[in-house]
Amino acid sequence: MTLVKNTIVPFLILSFITGCSASRHAIIAGDSELTDAQVCRNYLNDKDILAKSYTAENTDEVNYIYALNREVKYRTLTQYKCEILAAQDRKEIAQGVVAAVVAVGVVVLAVAAAGAGGSNNYSSGYAWDQFYDGNYNLVWRCRDKSTGQFAYNSACSGQYQNDNTWTGK
Repeated sequence: MTLVKNTIVPFLILSFITGCSASRHAIIAGDSELTDAQVCRNYLNDKDILAKSYTAENTDEVNYIYALNREVKYRTLTQYKCEILAAQDRKEIAQGVVAAVVAVGVVVLAVAAAGAGGSNNYSSGYAWDQFYDGNYNLVWRCRDKSTGQFAYNSACSGQYQNDNTWTGK
């Protein structure tokens, strides 16, 4: 289960971040892989520094402002278009996160059903068996379903005791 948790949390974070705004470096570099939605997110987040009255703090900021203005004009983006694209992008990200959470749930359930998640109260690999022992006492024992061999009763702990797998007494 730890492997699943250690894999899934970073995946969800990465899935959420990828649709966000682009880095300033990517904007300055004129990265052709940038989507309109990424450029729009930068535009919407930084539109106040694009105002003519804003004074840049350093050369990198001047380059970023110039490059962002260039991208917005080149792509013929407006504030209205950007708000629509950003809303669509947020919706797609939310749908992706929901899909990822569902996929994670399916994986976790599959791992739990396979018994790979440590102690599993509903393991499909073991089942209770009721039978008469050598002294004709009715007893319950846990068995491995694949081999029929007796197992520690703790392997069946949490399972309802029924004799549906080995019905003969």
